[in-house]
Amino acid sequence: MAQTLKFGAQKSNFIAGLLAIALSGCSAEPCDPSILADPALSAFYDRLYGLESGIGADKLRILHLGDSHIAGDRFSGSLQSRFAERFGDAGRGQLPPGSPFPYYRRQGINVEMSEGWTIFSSLSGSAVGPFGLSGYRAEAASDKEWMSFSVDQGVPLQDITLNLLQQPGGGSLSLLVDGEERASFQTNGAFSRLMQVSADVSHARHVLLRPFGDGPVAVLGWGGEGSGPGVVYEAHGIPGATARVMDAWDERIVGPELEEMQPDLILLGYGTNEGFDDALNADLYRVHLENQVRQLKTRVPGATILLLGAFDGARLPAWAELRPSQQAATRAALPCEPLALNERATYASLNENRDAVLGRWHAPPNLRAVRAVHRDVARSAGLAYWDGAAAMGGACAIHDYVFQEPPLAYGDHVHLTPAGADHLAANLWDRLIKPYEALVCRRRLAG
Repeated sequence: MAQTLKFGAQKSNFIAGLLAIALSGCSAEPCDPSILADPALSAFYDRLYGLESGIGADKLRILHLGDSHIAGDRFSGSLQSRFAERFGDAGRGQLPPGSPFPYYRRQGINVEMSEGWTIFSSLSGSAVGPFGLSGYRAEAASDKEWMSFSVDQGVPLQDITLNLLQQPGGGSLSLLVDGEERASFQTNGAFSRLMQVSADVSHARHVLLRPFGDGPVAVLGWGGEGSGPGVVYEAHGIPGATARVMDAWDERIVGPELEEMQPDLILLGYGTNEGFDDALNADLYRVHLENQVRQLKTRVPGATILLLGAFDGARLPAWAELRPSQQAATRAALPCEPLALNERATYASLNENRDAVLGRWHAPPNLRAVRAVHRDVARSAGLAYWDGAAAMGGACAIHDYVFQEPPLAYGDHVHLTPAGADHLAANLWDRLIKPYEALVCRRRLAG
């Protein structure tokens, strides 16, 4: 069971103004009431309508989980910006502790930390938990260590929440907000469990944590929300992650985290790394993903789940660059062509023998299989589904992305540039918002 502590004044019952943009999707321009919404999104649309019209909750919470496409916060950050602009910005929710991996970024937020923290990742097979939704844990014991984040863009914080690990022998920390010590607390306890510490603040921009040096402290996540009304868009991505990273979650941590957050929409953005695994068994992957979805639905029965089909990606065998006929060609400029049926059937042998037929960019054979699993699991479990590869343009679209101006993908044929992430986020946004606007129109026409 989690321990929850509250610091600061009681939250005001004053809601900072109802949204003035009620039904703006219909009033701004004509919309087609014949556009039908995916029934799997009905509950989400109802809550979105309640937020926009002012008749429902003043905050809607989105949880976006996935791999490097989410870890860099380009795709997720672009979606967040669109939700914030349309429905109001209520903050980014929880962040992973400190700066958990190289090139970590969160749109509109600057994170810094001292060098003495040890970061544990749930992706590492040797890492020992517990881990929560963020998939990371930061530990330190010296009073010389610190970590901080600044909200440089976006709404200031009205509420700060720290997800800490209470443990035997745990040390103490101090919380500084905008340069002033707000609270101090100790994490020593009889057994390990989640310790949630919340502080009500006023228009906070800078948060700093510092251990006392009286014992080890472990941070599982930290962040906050604005006053609302609006959308809280929380995103957790781990470079190289597959959906199996959710197996590393500790129920003692994740259960209370989800209970506290109560997300209205959960986006699952895994699949790229599974698709590049030539040893993947698609049938076992299907069973495993079904179990994970079932557990998520049990943990948060009121949440809508949107399964994102794996984006298009391509590989070029390393040995292909060694062919004399291609020495003059750059790696990225080699052609891209989908695998033929016979190439898919004999792929392992062709690759092992360095057959010249594979000396081109091509999607790994399991990427399409992963996408099919996503589509089938979404259908059978009643989830919403969006085909990211189809949105890009289908097979070898990633190759075209590389040569767009500006480039929409990097030369590795996997990762999207900021422009590419924004381009793809715009597609998903349209797929979500146009049916919603049509729904609003039908309600207006119905009186």
